[in-house]
Amino acid sequence: MSTRLVPRRARAAVVALCAVGALAAQALLAGPAAADRDGGPKVTVMTRNLYLGADLGPAIAATSLPEFLAATSEIWRHVQQVSFDERATVLAREIDQAKPDLIGLQEVAIWRTGTFGDPAPSTIVAYDFLAQLQAELRNRHAHYDVVVSQDEADLEAPVGAPYFIDARLTQRDVILVRKGAHLDLRNARSAHFTTNLSIPIPAAGTTFLSSRGWTSVDVVGKHHASFRFINTHLEAFHPLVRLAQAQELLAGPVGTAPGPVVLLGDINSGPELPVPENRLAYQALVAGGLVDTWPILHPGDPGFTSSLGDDLVDPPDALEHRIDMIMFLGEVEPKRSWLTGNDPRNRTESGLWPSDHLGHVAVLKID
Repeated sequence: MSTRLVPRRARAAVVALCAVGALAAQALLAGPAAADRDGGPKVTVMTRNLYLGADLGPAIAATSLPEFLAATSEIWRHVQQVSFDERATVLAREIDQAKPDLIGLQEVAIWRTGTFGDPAPSTIVAYDFLAQLQAELRNRHAHYDVVVSQDEADLEAPVGAPYFIDARLTQRDVILVRKGAHLDLRNARSAHFTTNLSIPIPAAGTTFLSSRGWTSVDVVGKHHASFRFINTHLEAFHPLVRLAQAQELLAGPVGTAPGPVVLLGDINSGPELPVPENRLAYQALVAGGLVDTWPILHPGDPGFTSSLGDDLVDPPDALEHRIDMIMFLGEVEPKRSWLTGNDPRNRTESGLWPSDHLGHVAVLKID
């Protein structure tokens, strides 16, 4: 549902426009029903944050309507600068090279525009990240179907000069499955967290609720045990809200799973983040029994996945944090994993990285 700002005809989507490797490793991939030298079938999974296209913070922090309109104008300019039209092509190439059987996507945005100040929700689609990514994958004869898609925040705001439009951002979390993966998928589900961050919007004199959640599906494989696949994107801006969301995962889709679990996503938390409070969600997941695949397979390697900068032009070694996780619970054996998305050969024609995050891929044996 679209959230509106208080200045009668102003809407908070940018207000919340607010809240908000190595490709060579492809040779190591194995499909879920294909045996390899490690002894038996595997499933290959990937987590990928697509990057919504701008830093929404200045719109949140604006203290007056003119400042807010200037901030939303810069956000809209920036979304176009880091155009998903370009990035979808290299993201599809990256996915095609990795050939994951299941993908958990975050920040799968839809950007829409409408008449400036119109109280009705904007409907003209400027960018639909999911549709564009699937089209580029089809162009490469790499077909991925949507298993489950969940809308998260749906936000709208007026955009100032020189655009004078309304802009609407709908965030989504999505699970994709590769055609030909031969996985029996059942019980696709999604839910919002009950604990979410309320963000004051000073310029509007109102508060925005940053809703987040999870998507899941139960997988029945012919050549391995069944497991639950969970994709999530935890709160970025408040460690205690993020912790509560991690605890909801443990009590919900993780704790109710009938067998092994594979949990992945952008959890905005990690074991080595410099601010101790930002480690809490990760620590809660580990205390709840989830095992982090990265240190098992890459001891001593920090495995940073974020960030390549808002402009997507930072050096490939600018990464400082590991927050894009693949974790498991139960009889799961991680075989191989690697990062994607900062190979200089896989940039857009204008030199952009595909996202500000890296992708994280893992090959898992599930007994």
